[in-house]
Amino acid sequence: MKIKILKDVYTSKGWRYVGEVHDLDQKTSKHYIEKGIGIEQKEEKAAKQTKENKSVKKRTTKKK
Repeated sequence: MKIKILKDVYTSKGWRYVGEVHDLDQKTSKHYIEKGIGIEQKEEKAAKQTKENKSVKKRTTKKK
């Protein structure tokens, strides 16, 4: 689960600072949420990309 850190925390792996997003196991992430250390970070959906209208070039034919 991805967690956004709300308070500075020192862990066995080092400091986790405010505003960072970490991918943590389920047990640790629940603990952080319950203690108010972090919140669940939901992924934002990417905006849909649409194809741009391509200008159609007129074809010219040879005249006899």
